[in-house]
Order: sequence, then C-alpha cells, then structure tokens
Amino acid sequence: CHQKEWLVFLHGLGGKSTLFYKQADFFSKHYNLVFIDLPGHGDSTGLSVNYYEATQIVPKITEVLDKLKISSAHFLTFSVGTIIGNELMLQASPYIRTMTLAGPVLKFNSWSKFLIQSAWQLRSLAPYMVFYKIFAYLIMPKNSHAKSRFYFVREAANLGRQEFIKWTYLLKNAHKPYERLKQQPTTIPMLYLIGKEDHLFLAEAKKAASSNPYATLHIIDDCGHVCVIEKSAACNEAVHSFIQQNNLYEKASSL
Repeated sequence: CHQKEWLVFLHGLGGKSTLFYKQADFFSKHYNLVFIDLPGHGDSTGLSVNYYEATQIVPKITEVLDKLKISSAHFLTFSVGTIIGNELMLQASPYIRTMTLAGPVLKFNSWSKFLIQSAWQLRSLAPYMVFYKIFAYLIMPKNSHAKSRFYFVREAANLGRQEFIKWTYLLKNAHKPYERLKQQPTTIPMLYLIGKEDHLFLAEAKKAASSNPYATLHIIDDCGHVCVIEKSAACNEAVHSFIQQNNLYEKASSL
C-alpha cells in the first residue's frame, strides 16, 4: 500500500500550531502531518537562553523529527517560521524534500527595521504588546486584514514579555539565514507563497524566486500576510500542487 509522506508545519511569531487549522483537514487526506510549536509558543517551553537565533531552533526541530523517526519531509513554514525554514535548509538539508515559505520574512524595509530595533532598545521599558499591535498594523494595514490582525494580536498575548524579547532578537536578524542561503545555494525545491497585498515582503520574495532556479513564486490575489488563513483554499491547492509536481520530477529523474 502507498505510504503517506510527511508534511511538517512551522508557525509564526506569537502563534502556535493551531494557526494551521484551515490546512489540517485538507492535507491530512494526502500526508502524515506534524505540527510543531516553536520554543515559548503553545505547548513548547522556552529555551534557557537570553535571546534566540535561528541556529538554536533548528536542532529542536530535527530532535522532534528524529523522535518520530522521520528521515525526510515536506515543510510548510509561515512568517517567522520561514526564517527557521531558511536556517533548516542551511543546517539540515537531508531532512527536507520541499520547502514552502508562506508569507516569507526575508528582510525588512527601513520603517519596519526601525520598529523592531525600537522594540529591542525599549524592551525593558515599554509593554511588548504595544509594539506587537503596531507591527500587526504595519504588516496588515487594510480593513480586509482585520481578522488576521485580530488572530495575530490575540495569540501574541499568550507569548509573554520574556519570550517576546528573545524572539525580537531573532526577528531583527531575520535576513541572516536568507543572505547566507544566497551564498550557499541549495537544490531543495522551494515555493514562495505570498499574498499580493503582503506589501512588506512581496518585492523581496519576487527577487528571491527569480534568482533561484529551484524556487517557484505563487502570488495570491486579494490576500495579505496571513495567507494560510485569509485564502486557505488557494494556499492549500498551491502547496499540494507544488509538492506533487516535485514528486513527479523526482520520479522522472530517477528513471
């Protein structure tokens, strides 16, 4: 009988694996699913460090895969989870069949850099949720993004100041795995999945996809940053189609 492949989900900052509630039913028909809560999120305890770097998170992901005896899997990462996705491709490429980067956080513009830097500088003084709410509006400014903003802010309230500070450090260094990956090209098939209204990250996603022969870009109309919720059906079809196409290519290459 046909053995289902594995699909691993990594959520964004302040969220948890339940972010992918609109993906669970669809993908469970085709794959075995693993939803991982990043350190300090959901049911995962934080790491005993002063701040996070992507290099520290990767071993925690591979530890879960090893425990489940998963030697390789497809990955669906979202937002800050895509920073970890980039680092996974650098550190743990044998585990990765394909990598989907949804709402890819590759680098920030001047204004968002300033906001993240301010959150870092004022981390001991200002309430962290103030920065989080501003950031939510910066990423998702339209009325049509209201539901995503609400989810974004509601989930972050559970994160707590200490974990927010640790993750803010990782966020302000979001570009590092991406820049290193450009210097150390990979043959892992990648899908950049992004909303047409994801104004902070769209331009860089286009650049990244056009400069990598193993990357595909899929832009979703009338959609902002949280594409996995806002346009879940379109996202699900795009990811499934991407994985299946790469499976066919793998089979053809092995003949």
